[in-house]
Amino acid sequence: MRAAVMGSPIVHSLSPFLHRAAYREMGLAGWSYEAFECDEARLPELLGELTPVRGQGRAGEDAWAGLSLTMPLKRAVLPLLDTVSELAVEVGGANTVVFRDGRRHGDNTDVHGIVRALAEAGVRAPRSAVVLGGGATAASTLAALRELGLH
Repeated sequence: MRAAVMGSPIVHSLSPFLHRAAYREMGLAGWSYEAFECDEARLPELLGELTPVRGQGRAGEDAWAGLSLTMPLKRAVLPLLDTVSELAVEVGGANTVVFRDGRRHGDNTDVHGIVRALAEAGVRAPRSAVVLGGGATAASTLAALRELGLH
C-alpha cells in the first residue's frame, strides 16, 4: 500500500520519516510513504493519477491508501473529492484523503490533533487565544479552540 504527503513546499516535511517509522512499528510490511511537491494547479491531475478506477480498485504495490495534504492544498482539494466529512466542510479544509471503494474521501484530522496537543500541554479550557494566519490550519485551530470551550 502507498501513501504520501503533498504540498508546496514539501521538502521540509518530516511526514515520510514519521509515517515510515510508524509503519515499521505497526508491522505494516509493504507500506510506503512518499512526499510529492504539488501546487493547486497540479493537484487535479496528480489526484486523478493516484485515485483507483471506480469500482475496480487496484492491488499490489500500486494500491493507494491515501494522502496527507498541507499548504496550499487543504482547501483546493475539496471540490475534487467524492465525499467530504462534515468537519472538513465546516472548517473549509481537508488534510486527509482516503481512497476507498474507488472513491476519494476527505476529512480533517487537524482539529482533533490540535485539541489533543493542547490538552497534552495542559491547555483544557483557554480563556483567550491568538491565531496568526488565515489558511486552512488557522481555521482548524479556531474550530479546536471552540471545541475546548473558547467562543
